[in-house]
Amino acid sequence: MATSGRRPSGFVSLLLLLAGILLFWMTVPNLGTAARAATADGPRGTFTAARLVCVGHSGHTSCEWSGTFRSDDGTVELAGVKLYGSGRNTFEAGQTAPAVDVGNAGRVYAPTGSRSWIITVVLVVVAYVLLVAVARRHLMPPSSPGEKARSITTPCR
Repeated sequence: MATSGRRPSGFVSLLLLLAGILLFWMTVPNLGTAARAATADGPRGTFTAARLVCVGHSGHTSCEWSGTFRSDDGTVELAGVKLYGSGRNTFEAGQTAPAVDVGNAGRVYAPTGSRSWIITVVLVVVAYVLLVAVARRHLMPPSSPGEKARSITTPCR
């Protein structure tokens, strides 16, 4: 919002626009999967743990169990999937747990659902705010310097 009558910076607007588009591109296609994960909407079945997969980054190690998923009715069989939220001490190889396939490639969820939708929704809102900021910067006419002074000094009738 340019209140001084100056044109907004094109470079800053370009960065805001690109950030907003990138966030939308990354998050909007995942809204359906995030909603299904939150409500555990999908074929129910059994996850069988095969091996622990750990990733280390910035002094932190994150681990999840990888294994197979088979739906209760036998129509869905997935190999090499990870159980979201499983940690280092959750299983031993060969142990099973109930799970739900919500359609997220490479991942199944506990039947209680997941809170992974929260970050997706927050990023969609941030993307929206960035795009609205760019639109306001370039689509709203800048106020003239004397416009505020006139509206303050003009008596109401």
